[in-house]
Amino acid sequence: MQPLFHPPADDGAAAAPAPPDHLQIQTVTGCNGRCAFCPNGQTLRPIQAGQRMTWDLYRSVIDQSLVLPVRRFSVYLMNEPLLDPELPGRIAYITARRRKPQYVKIISNGSLLTEPMAKGLLDAGLDKLKLSVQSLQAETYRRIMGLRLEHTLRNIDRFLELQAQGAYPRPVLEIAMVDSPQTRGKIPDARRYWTQRGIRFSVQPMENRADHASIRGLLSGAEHLRHFTHCRRVREQIYVLVDGRMVQCCADWEQRSIMGDLTREKLADVWRSGRYADYRRRIAAWQVRGMLCEGCRIGFH
Repeated sequence: MQPLFHPPADDGAAAAPAPPDHLQIQTVTGCNGRCAFCPNGQTLRPIQAGQRMTWDLYRSVIDQSLVLPVRRFSVYLMNEPLLDPELPGRIAYITARRRKPQYVKIISNGSLLTEPMAKGLLDAGLDKLKLSVQSLQAETYRRIMGLRLEHTLRNIDRFLELQAQGAYPRPVLEIAMVDSPQTRGKIPDARRYWTQRGIRFSVQPMENRADHASIRGLLSGAEHLRHFTHCRRVREQIYVLVDGRMVQCCADWEQRSIMGDLTREKLADVWRSGRYADYRRRIAAWQVRGMLCEGCRIGFH
């Protein structure tokens, strides 16, 4: 798949939309980390940490997504997914019902990947596990993520031991770093460390999260960030908050652009609604003045 910032094909913005490719669903609010490039815990809108999605709502969203059909189920959204003690059960609910090429993925900071949680994820059939490890130097890691590096590395080692002992074919583990001013010079060493261990390693571009105030200072010297001119997210991805509201984008930390409410509406109806159609048309022409997208900037390698 092409990166999200590549121009979309000219396939007619008014045509009936294809089914969404990705679902991101927030089963719990909050995060135990404080990453420098993340607005979590710093939003102007008060968002109470620890709220959990009800199982009735979760099953309804997943069942509707399976039918559409969504291909990638990402059980996280603006949160640390391992804060949800029921996460393995939620993942198992999808893996018991999915059909190829559908798969399940989470992104985590790994600090809560305890042995019981690791066993739960392995037994649940999680397909992909991406862990954010922003430095291999303890002090730099703490400064960027607000967490303890040695604790996270122990969790990763134990997870790999459990996976090998149980001969679990999944999940595929990937370590990710963000190309930020704090990490750029350390990326080659980190890539060498993880790939020598046979673990996938990726570098994610820096984003300003729709020009969120909490990270403007971090980006003040980052000339490599440029304004978006195209974006595929509204054409391919759906984002469901813990209470069932759908936001336009994973960058909408202030919940400014609500697309629908799945406690009252059907997912397919929201996806095919006039509001979504108007957003797709405007984004395809990049007429985004007044939209969330107007302030978005991203790093290019």
